[in-house]
Amino acid sequence: MKGIRALFVLLVVGSVVTAVAWSASTRTHEIQPIPAFTPAELTAEPTDNWTTARGDIYNRQYSALATITKANVKNLKIAWHTRVAIPTKGKPNFQGVSAEAEPVVYNGTMYMPDMKGNVFAFDAVTGERLWYYKPKYPKNFSAGLPTSRGVVIGDGKVYMAQTDGAIVGLDQATGRVAWKRQVGNPKLGYFFTSPPTYINGMLVIGESGGDFGAACKIVALNAKTGQIKWTFDLIPTGNQLGANTWPKKRAFLGGGAVWAQLPVDPALGLVYAGVGNPVPYNGNVRGEGKELFTESVVALDLNTGKHRWHYQTVHHDLWDYDTAANPLVLFDLRIKGQDRKAIANMGKTGWIYMLDRRTGKPILGIPERKVPQSAEQHTWPTQPIPVGQPFAKQCAPKKDWKGWKAPDGKPLGKIGCIFTPYNTKQYTVFAPAALGGVDWPPSSYSSKTGYMYVCSKDSSAAWKALPKSEAGKLKPLGNFFQIEGLFVPPGSPALKTQGKVVAMNMRSNRRVWTQAFPVGDVCYSGILSTAGGLVFVGRNNGTFQAYDDRTGKLLWTSPKLIASIAAPPMTYTVDGKQYVSVYAGGNGVAASFGTAKVRYGSDLYTFAIPG
Repeated sequence: MKGIRALFVLLVVGSVVTAVAWSASTRTHEIQPIPAFTPAELTAEPTDNWTTARGDIYNRQYSALATITKANVKNLKIAWHTRVAIPTKGKPNFQGVSAEAEPVVYNGTMYMPDMKGNVFAFDAVTGERLWYYKPKYPKNFSAGLPTSRGVVIGDGKVYMAQTDGAIVGLDQATGRVAWKRQVGNPKLGYFFTSPPTYINGMLVIGESGGDFGAACKIVALNAKTGQIKWTFDLIPTGNQLGANTWPKKRAFLGGGAVWAQLPVDPALGLVYAGVGNPVPYNGNVRGEGKELFTESVVALDLNTGKHRWHYQTVHHDLWDYDTAANPLVLFDLRIKGQDRKAIANMGKTGWIYMLDRRTGKPILGIPERKVPQSAEQHTWPTQPIPVGQPFAKQCAPKKDWKGWKAPDGKPLGKIGCIFTPYNTKQYTVFAPAALGGVDWPPSSYSSKTGYMYVCSKDSSAAWKALPKSEAGKLKPLGNFFQIEGLFVPPGSPALKTQGKVVAMNMRSNRRVWTQAFPVGDVCYSGILSTAGGLVFVGRNNGTFQAYDDRTGKLLWTSPKLIASIAAPPMTYTVDGKQYVSVYAGGNGVAASFGTAKVRYGSDLYTFAIPG
């Protein structure tokens, strides 16, 4: 989603607030102490609790709960609904928000942020607000990407990575600040979008902001104190590994954002990061090179931060196909007669890149293939093409683009496919767009089926490169796109993006079933799968749906909610009763890259079967 970051600067303006944590006036719920979870607890398939924003530290978005099934899901009703916002005078304005948070739950208490970074605790049975935390941002601060995709819990604290580049540890019972660590300077483009990962008394997280000039890093902190333990530079310099894959004279020292929560394999002692694109997007400004560790899956030693292996999925990216967008997922599966420890990257390219998470080697094969070339853009001669099938279309629809009048008034250039380079002379069409075959909304892996469920879309775009002589000066928080066409004009065929839910068999990396949305309706919620045989997804029309995990048959649709759903669902139990929750608030990207109407809000809905 990174190519869209600046859109949010226009849609939502950060505000100056004061740090405060308030307790509810009446307490009908006792908050249970959160333990220092063991690696076994954090890697187990979730049941009663949902302790990370992706369910577990493998990022599977899967629950072993099976009380709600294919047979009874039709009986799901709203158990409770609450507004996720700090009380204010007057009517709140949520227009253009980016409501992407996924709650976590421990022993009947739910914790989550809203899109402004306020953190809340709720009774997970009634929805009663127990406390909230309101961060203090720097004066005149405006977030590069004003969103918060969740929190993480452990050892009596709720940890929040803020959009001002700070991380806070909050007391789980009161919301008061236990410690705060300023990790990145927001004036240089640094911020966070996703929560840290808690493991062995540590927090590990990747910095966002590469598209705003930040040279991003992976950071590990002591979870008790916030002290930084180690860092790893994703944009290497000097004698660091990978520095020689960049031009000797760089256009700018930045890029390589991390947008997703980092998965961890404690048994292997590895933490994994998906790394975003180089900057600027325009290759004629950047010069030649593979530009490590951009567009790569990187494995680091969990205790030291030392490099173990990396695999680059796109060489010299021009299209904002950042590997960092969709969360990496770890899983174990028997493939071709062998038990494999896999890590999967669901790429904006529309392919799943499946690697051995011990070594970084492809499991089914990812041969390098020749791709279209442009001397002007310094394109790399080959790209990795995974064995199997793509989950999204990779050629632009010629019938839609033919006859379209480009914004510069000139005839449209080539209507191409994936890896088609754009140039300075004409608008060039390629697919998928920067919105991708998939963006940040997380995929879900089910150990029951061996399928990966992807919140996908078919998209295309038309871009034109700025000549190097006209490229603007690169500076922190400046224009690191250096292209025309990033923001879709009215009437563009790029608005005909079509969302879909796709099930991929990870034994073969091939499609099993696809459920397509209407043209113009983007899939932008992420997915939850369960042992009950269900796949849950949210819609821009404000409905919440459940599909059969084997066939894709639609089994249940909720009544229309107050707002569109652009956040991942999750599930938990209290006193043996299973609940499913989802945050409905809409998203400016879903509104700007499709034609479906998006309704905004900040509302948390929890569903259960009555009785």
